[in-house]
Amino acid sequence: MTELLRFFAVTVLGVILDLAIALALHQWAGVPLWLAAATGFALAAGANYVIHQTWSFRTGPLSLKRAGLYALVALATLAVRVGIVAQLDRLLPGAWPLAILVAGAGGSFVVNFVLSKWVVFAPSAAGETP
Repeated sequence: MTELLRFFAVTVLGVILDLAIALALHQWAGVPLWLAAATGFALAAGANYVIHQTWSFRTGPLSLKRAGLYALVALATLAVRVGIVAQLDRLLPGAWPLAILVAGAGGSFVVNFVLSKWVVFAPSAAGETP
């Protein structure tokens, strides 16, 4: 299985967890959609980092430096996600919250993979030589 397929598989599982949390917070707790999206994303990101480090990119033991880089990538990814969700929610108030959350997840997936592959899990990210 290639890195991209492993990354995709982990991300799909993370997104399912992420969206379930976000939808539950929004529908059952009345949390604004943008905040529910941010919360779901944050909770899934920690688990995704560990699995990406050890399985998706197979870059060896966990690294504090990589964890810090992944946190920065997660913030960039989150900004993209929340931006998409906020804009769509503004354009379509109260309509299709799950579709809006999925659109945000799709847009942020691209950003997450590119930055993870070329910044976080690149051999030089933790001071390794290729």
